[in-house]
Amino acid sequence: MDQILKVIHDALGINETHLLTNKLRMHLQPPLEKLQVVDVDCGGRPFILIHSAAKAWLEMKNAAALEGIELLPFSGFRSYVYQKNLIEQRLKEGRELENILTHVAIPGFSEHHSGRAIDIHEPGKPSLEEAFELSESFKWLQKNASRFNFRMSYPKDNPHGIIYEPWHWFYTGS
Repeated sequence: MDQILKVIHDALGINETHLLTNKLRMHLQPPLEKLQVVDVDCGGRPFILIHSAAKAWLEMKNAAALEGIELLPFSGFRSYVYQKNLIEQRLKEGRELENILTHVAIPGFSEHHSGRAIDIHEPGKPSLEEAFELSESFKWLQKNASRFNFRMSYPKDNPHGIIYEPWHWFYTGS
Protein backbone atom coordinates (compact mmCIF):
# COMPACT_ATOMS: atom_id res chain seq x y z
CA MET A 1 0.00 0.00 0.00
CA ASP A 2 1.09 3.53 -0.77
CA GLN A 3 2.97 5.20 2.13
CA ILE A 4 0.69 8.27 1.94
CA LEU A 5 -2.32 6.01 2.49
CA LYS A 6 -0.68 4.43 5.54
CA VAL A 7 -0.13 7.90 7.03
CA ILE A 8 -3.74 8.88 6.25
CA HIS A 9 -5.14 5.64 7.68
CA ASP A 10 -3.07 6.01 10.85
CA ALA A 11 -4.27 9.61 11.30
CA LEU A 12 -7.90 8.48 11.01
CA GLY A 13 -7.55 5.45 13.28
CA ILE A 14 -8.14 3.05 10.39
CA ASN A 15 -6.43 -0.15 11.45
CA GLU A 16 -5.66 -3.56 9.98
CA THR A 17 -9.11 -4.88 10.98
CA HIS A 18 -10.82 -2.08 9.06
CA LEU A 19 -8.71 -2.86 6.01
CA LEU A 20 -9.25 -6.63 6.24
CA THR A 21 -13.04 -6.31 6.60
CA ASN A 22 -13.28 -3.65 3.89
CA LYS A 23 -15.23 -5.02 0.90
CA LEU A 24 -14.28 -2.30 -1.56
CA ARG A 25 -11.45 -2.57 -4.03
CA MET A 26 -8.49 -0.22 -4.17
CA HIS A 27 -8.71 2.75 -6.54
CA LEU A 28 -5.53 4.62 -7.34
CA GLN A 29 -5.45 8.30 -8.20
CA PRO A 30 -4.67 8.82 -11.89
CA PRO A 31 -1.80 11.07 -12.97
CA LEU A 32 -2.85 14.72 -13.26
CA GLU A 33 -2.53 14.70 -17.05
CA LYS A 34 -5.33 12.11 -17.24
CA LEU A 35 -7.75 14.38 -15.35
CA GLN A 36 -9.74 17.26 -16.76
CA VAL A 37 -12.20 19.84 -15.54
CA VAL A 38 -15.34 18.86 -17.41
CA ASP A 39 -18.07 20.81 -15.69
CA VAL A 40 -18.85 22.91 -12.64
CA ASP A 41 -20.44 21.06 -9.73
CA CYS A 42 -23.58 22.25 -7.96
CA GLY A 43 -21.41 24.08 -5.41
CA GLY A 44 -19.59 26.05 -8.12
CA ARG A 45 -16.38 24.02 -7.83
CA PRO A 46 -14.49 22.37 -10.71
CA PHE A 47 -15.96 18.97 -11.57
CA ILE A 48 -13.05 16.72 -12.54
CA LEU A 49 -13.00 13.30 -14.24
CA ILE A 50 -10.59 11.27 -16.36
CA HIS A 51 -10.84 12.09 -20.07
CA SER A 52 -12.96 9.09 -21.16
CA ALA A 53 -15.40 9.47 -18.25
CA ALA A 54 -15.61 13.21 -18.93
CA LYS A 55 -16.59 12.60 -22.55
CA ALA A 56 -19.19 10.01 -21.54
CA TRP A 57 -20.55 12.31 -18.79
CA LEU A 58 -21.08 15.16 -21.25
CA GLU A 59 -22.75 12.83 -23.76
CA MET A 60 -25.04 11.43 -21.06
CA LYS A 61 -25.82 14.86 -19.61
CA ASN A 62 -26.69 16.20 -23.09
CA ALA A 63 -28.85 13.18 -23.93
CA ALA A 64 -30.77 13.65 -20.68
CA ALA A 65 -31.21 17.37 -21.41
CA LEU A 66 -32.76 16.52 -24.79
CA GLU A 67 -35.45 14.67 -22.79
CA GLY A 68 -35.92 17.53 -20.32
CA ILE A 69 -33.80 15.97 -17.56
CA GLU A 70 -31.11 18.09 -15.91
CA LEU A 71 -28.27 16.01 -14.46
CA LEU A 72 -26.12 18.09 -12.14
CA PRO A 73 -22.71 16.92 -10.99
CA PHE A 74 -22.26 16.95 -7.22
CA SER A 75 -18.89 15.22 -6.90
CA GLY A 76 -16.34 13.70 -9.26
CA PHE A 77 -12.63 13.04 -8.69
CA ARG A 78 -11.52 13.12 -5.06
CA SER A 79 -7.97 12.85 -3.79
CA TYR A 80 -7.00 10.62 -0.88
CA VAL A 81 -6.60 13.75 1.25
CA TYR A 82 -10.07 15.02 0.32
CA GLN A 83 -11.49 11.63 1.36
CA LYS A 84 -9.56 11.88 4.64
CA ASN A 85 -11.09 15.31 5.26
CA LEU A 86 -14.62 13.92 4.70
CA ILE A 87 -14.03 11.29 7.38
CA GLU A 88 -12.38 13.76 9.77
CA GLN A 89 -15.38 16.08 9.44
CA ARG A 90 -17.74 13.28 10.46
CA LEU A 91 -15.46 12.24 13.35
CA LYS A 92 -15.57 15.84 14.62
CA GLU A 93 -19.38 15.60 14.53
CA GLY A 94 -19.04 12.74 17.03
CA ARG A 95 -19.87 9.88 14.68
CA GLU A 96 -18.25 6.47 15.16
CA LEU A 97 -15.65 5.43 12.57
CA GLU A 98 -17.39 2.10 11.87
CA ASN A 99 -20.62 3.97 11.01
CA ILE A 100 -18.79 6.53 8.88
CA LEU A 101 -17.19 3.75 6.82
CA THR A 102 -20.65 2.57 5.71
CA HIS A 103 -21.18 6.02 4.15
CA VAL A 104 -17.67 7.11 3.15
CA ALA A 105 -15.04 4.75 1.73
CA ILE A 106 -11.66 4.32 3.37
CA PRO A 107 -9.13 6.58 1.59
CA GLY A 108 -7.67 4.54 -1.25
CA PHE A 109 -10.90 2.60 -1.74
CA SER A 110 -13.26 5.28 -3.02
CA GLU A 111 -14.32 5.02 -6.65
CA HIS A 112 -13.99 8.80 -6.73
CA HIS A 113 -10.18 8.42 -6.57
CA SER A 114 -10.26 6.86 -10.04
CA GLY A 115 -11.82 9.92 -11.69
CA ARG A 116 -14.62 7.65 -12.96
CA ALA A 117 -17.27 8.12 -10.24
CA ILE A 118 -19.99 10.75 -10.26
CA ASP A 119 -22.40 11.76 -7.56
CA ILE A 120 -25.42 13.25 -9.34
CA HIS A 121 -27.77 15.87 -7.97
CA GLU A 122 -31.20 17.00 -9.15
CA PRO A 123 -32.00 20.73 -9.08
CA GLY A 124 -34.16 21.82 -6.16
CA LYS A 125 -33.83 18.52 -4.29
CA PRO A 126 -31.74 17.52 -1.24
CA SER A 127 -28.27 16.28 -2.18
CA LEU A 128 -26.96 12.77 -1.64
CA GLU A 129 -30.09 11.37 -0.09
CA GLU A 130 -31.94 8.14 -0.74
CA ALA A 131 -34.92 10.20 -1.94
CA PHE A 132 -32.93 10.74 -5.16
CA GLU A 133 -34.43 7.40 -6.23
CA LEU A 134 -37.80 9.17 -6.59
CA SER A 135 -36.39 11.79 -8.96
CA GLU A 136 -36.87 12.00 -12.71
CA SER A 137 -33.07 12.08 -12.98
CA PHE A 138 -32.77 8.69 -11.28
CA LYS A 139 -35.52 7.18 -13.41
CA TRP A 140 -33.74 8.45 -16.53
CA LEU A 141 -30.38 7.09 -15.31
CA GLN A 142 -31.85 3.66 -14.62
CA LYS A 143 -33.09 3.44 -18.20
CA ASN A 144 -30.19 5.12 -19.97
CA ALA A 145 -26.91 5.26 -18.00
CA SER A 146 -25.66 1.92 -19.31
CA ARG A 147 -25.72 3.30 -22.89
CA PHE A 148 -22.95 5.65 -21.73
CA ASN A 149 -21.09 2.96 -19.73
CA PHE A 150 -22.25 4.14 -16.31
CA ARG A 151 -23.61 1.85 -13.61
CA MET A 152 -24.97 2.48 -10.12
CA SER A 153 -22.29 1.28 -7.71
CA TYR A 154 -24.22 0.84 -4.50
CA PRO A 155 -27.75 -0.48 -5.07
CA LYS A 156 -29.96 -1.61 -2.18
CA ASP A 157 -28.50 -4.55 -0.25
CA ASN A 158 -25.17 -4.32 -2.08
CA PRO A 159 -22.33 -6.59 -0.92
CA HIS A 160 -19.84 -3.73 -0.46
CA GLY A 161 -20.82 -2.61 3.04
CA ILE A 162 -21.85 0.84 1.75
CA ILE A 163 -25.32 2.29 2.19
CA TYR A 164 -27.72 2.48 -0.77
CA GLU A 165 -26.52 5.39 -2.94
CA PRO A 166 -28.86 5.96 -5.89
CA TRP A 167 -26.92 9.14 -6.73
CA HIS A 168 -23.51 7.42 -7.17
CA TRP A 169 -22.63 6.21 -10.70
CA PHE A 170 -19.39 4.73 -12.02
CA TYR A 171 -17.97 4.88 -15.54
CA THR A 172 -17.02 1.37 -16.73
CA GLY A 173 -15.71 2.27 -20.18
CA SER A 174 -12.07 2.32 -21.21
